[in-house]
Amino acid sequence: MLNLGENLSEQEAGRLQEVINRLLAVNFLNKEQEREHYLVARRHRQVLEEFFRFLGWEIVFDDRHECLFVLSPEAGCRRNLTREESIWLLVLRLIYQEKRQGLSLSEFPVTTLHEIRAKYEAFRLPLFNKTRLQELVRLGTHYKLLEPLDDDIRSDDCAFRLFHTLLYAVQADTVEKLYQKIAAYEQGKEELPDEVAAPPAAD
Repeated sequence: MLNLGENLSEQEAGRLQEVINRLLAVNFLNKEQEREHYLVARRHRQVLEEFFRFLGWEIVFDDRHECLFVLSPEAGCRRNLTREESIWLLVLRLIYQEKRQGLSLSEFPVTTLHEIRAKYEAFRLPLFNKTRLQELVRLGTHYKLLEPLDDDIRSDDCAFRLFHTLLYAVQADTVEKLYQKIAAYEQGKEELPDEVAAPPAAD
């Protein structure tokens, strides 16, 4: 039997509950954006590992990049990404991989909408319209994968900070593998079952 709040103050138990609900809803958590939640998770790492193990889930702590995420083995618990959403995440992951070279772990790669559009054009991928752009940016911000640094996200000069959680949203060891995955979409191969990790279904 699980006793998550055992030996915890009421306030600390409430904080731990917030972290669990947050992870069940959004999947990813990084210290840069949610320092308090991240530190609570670190303090109660063993409890969280036991809780998610009980659910049949896995919780991964990446101490090096100061982020964590939970993974459900049941596909039914995951959000089905559209082809356009999958391409968006693949392109962001590629840019992240290219730009992180030479940066310290405390720094996050920054890209612009112009650079993102350029990647789409380089792969001859269908470009998103303004409405879809807003939805794609919302997807990234909701799951803590990126952060707009300017108010007008439709401007080519709009900058986006890319977070280390992209490492787990899109799995790839090398830039070359990312190129291959994006090229697969160009050729009409839409299914990439283990390459783009779908976040939880609940928004």
